[in-house]
Amino acid sequence: MTVGDWIRSRTAQSPAALTHEILVALGADSEASESRTAELCLVAAKRSLAALVGDNRFAREHALELLAIDALTTFAFEHASESDGGDEGLAMLANESAHVFGQLAG
Repeated sequence: MTVGDWIRSRTAQSPAALTHEILVALGADSEASESRTAELCLVAAKRSLAALVGDNRFAREHALELLAIDALTTFAFEHASESDGGDEGLAMLANESAHVFGQLAG
């Protein structure tokens, strides 16, 4: 199973446009092993948010991109919570995400 397969299994009832936007944000990382889902979703969310902010895309027509960023972040935590890392793995992801997103604010 790939990251993309895992995402598609979680978005079966989501709007197709949102699933597409999530997979576009992941790019080639969607073909990586499912075991890397948390890491790669967080990387894609950061990359996408940095592009959105860097390009000053704050208008309503960019809402779908922001929803995809939110979904990627949520999926990162969902995957981490289901993984063998347990609470420690989840705490590490929380710290990493705070650092990653904090860099964008600075």
